[in-house]
Amino acid sequence: MAQFLTTAGTSHHLEEIIKNAKGKLVLVSPYLQISEKLIERLQDAGRDRVKITLIYGKDELKPEERQKLDSVQNLSLYYYENLHAKCFYNENQMLITSMNMYEFSETKNREMGVLVEKDEDNLLYGKAVAEVESILEHSNLKSKRGGLAGVGKAIMDVVNVLADDVGGAANNGHCIGCGQPIELDRERPYCPKCYGKWARRKNSAQKEAYCHRCGKPDKVSKDYPLCRACYEKLQ
Repeated sequence: MAQFLTTAGTSHHLEEIIKNAKGKLVLVSPYLQISEKLIERLQDAGRDRVKITLIYGKDELKPEERQKLDSVQNLSLYYYENLHAKCFYNENQMLITSMNMYEFSETKNREMGVLVEKDEDNLLYGKAVAEVESILEHSNLKSKRGGLAGVGKAIMDVVNVLADDVGGAANNGHCIGCGQPIELDRERPYCPKCYGKWARRKNSAQKEAYCHRCGKPDKVSKDYPLCRACYEKLQ
């Protein structure tokens, strides 16, 4: 059952959601002025290879705020102009709240929130995730940082060779619906247009036309976006 939170509980569980993320972390906040405590948690998550998606929607970021975000690895930053929703979630928990990721809000404002456990409220959790994914599909990518910030050129050369061996650089994937080039990401194997078509049905097993890795015609799906040859190369 969902849990009601006051200001202190909302702030606490936002930090816990960041801290407990294992592979995925999504943060939706129109205004950003992130506290040092939360930046440190985000830095920890990025170093642990958590894939972080942050969507904001009000004003241009101040240089000091952009500098904070640039210190976080594995962070994709998106902008959605008419954003007013605030929602934060990892694989297991979601916080829907009135509070922005704004330091003043955490300490001075009267806020409230609702904590959703995926295992207990899977339908509610899934509907909110679908809405955030819709917002994301219509957002503009502002920046994207990998998990190798600060490594030397020699290490980057090795990484690039390995990337070529498993299907090319990060942007060398293909939409499984239409075949056009997109980022190589087995969790998001559609271009925005084809994702919109898939989202109306949300059938992860429906047959698509192109391998996400090599782009060759094949019978694939969202659950299994690679052709047999590409799948075997990654084993």
